[in-house]
Amino acid sequence: MDSHIKPPIRIASASLLAAAMLLSFATIAARSASAAELSAAEQCDREAGSDLDLERNRAFPAVATHDIRIGVALSACREAYNQNGGARTQFQLARVLDRAGEKLKSLRVLGEAAQNGHALAMAMYGTRLVERGEAEAAFDLYQRAAAAGNVVAAHNLAAAYRDGVGTRADGALAAQWFERAQTNELQ
Repeated sequence: MDSHIKPPIRIASASLLAAAMLLSFATIAARSASAAELSAAEQCDREAGSDLDLERNRAFPAVATHDIRIGVALSACREAYNQNGGARTQFQLARVLDRAGEKLKSLRVLGEAAQNGHALAMAMYGTRLVERGEAEAAFDLYQRAAAAGNVVAAHNLAAAYRDGVGTRADGALAAQWFERAQTNELQ
C-alpha cells in the first residue's frame, strides 16, 4: 500500500512546487512589466521626486536625498532629460547628479531648471549664486520662487531681507517672510 501512496504524493508535491515557481516568476514579470510601462519621466519622478517640490508628480511618494537609488534614478532622469524633459525633470536630474557627486553637472542642470521657472530649483540655485557672490541675482530668484509658493524660497527671501543679501536689510519684511514661510501662507 505504501508503494501506491508515495508516487501520487510525489507528483502532487512536484506539481505544487512547479505552480509556486510559475507564480513567483509571474509576479516578478508583472512587476517588471509595470515598471516598463512607466515613461522615463515617470520613472524619474518615482526615483527622485523631492518632498519639498510642490511641482513633484504626486502619483509617486517623495524620495529623501539619501534614499535616491543613484543608478536607477540617474538612468531614468538622464533619459527623460534627453527626451526634452521639462523643468521638473531638470530639477530631479540635478538632484540625482548632486547625490552622485557630480557637483558641476548638477549645478549646470539646476541652473537650467531655475531658468525654466522651477520654484525649488530657483531657491536652491539662488543659494549657489550667493556663494558665488551673485547676491542680487539670487534675491531675484528667491522673490520669484516665493511668489510661486515655495517655502524654501520664502525662508531664503526672509534671510536675505534680514541680512541685507542682494537687497537692503529690512527687519519688517524679514519678519513677514519668516512668518509666511512658517505658516505656508505663500499664495
